Amino acid sequence: MVELIVVIVIAGIIAAVAIPKLIDNRSFQSRDFYERAIAVVRQAQKVAVARRATATPIMVCVTANAISAGRGANCATLLPDPVTGGALSYAAPTGVTLAPAVNFTFDGQGQPSAAVVINLASSIPGDPARQITVAALTGYVQHTP
Repeated sequence: MVELIVVIVIAGIIAAVAIPKLIDNRSFQSRDFYERAIAVVRQAQKVAVARRATATPIMVCVTANAISAGRGANCATLLPDPVTGGALSYAAPTGVTLAPAVNFTFDGQGQPSAAVVINLASSIPGDPARQITVAALTGYVQHTP
């Protein structure tokens, strides 16, 4: 009987901690957006290399609440998303902001126009700040969870 009571108490404690996290999925949405933002930067680089984009480089456009990739000034012509076929542009979920607002390009060798650090800040409780870093010489896209 004591064992049953101990099991019930432990199950209650686990439920009290786990259920609120499962009900509030904002931190999951934030992590999903972070992964999509990394994918946008990497896809822009891949397309630039595949198209040998020297005359018209592929641009990544970052605003406070969205990230996108395309050609032309301010990503006027968005690249297609290789998964959905829609535009390669994602809006940040509520509570997540990107900084700085910056546009940068990838050339035909996959090199960015400048080294870039994109900070993702979150006002969601328990959700950490994250970074996406693009190396200047290699274009290596590194993420810091």
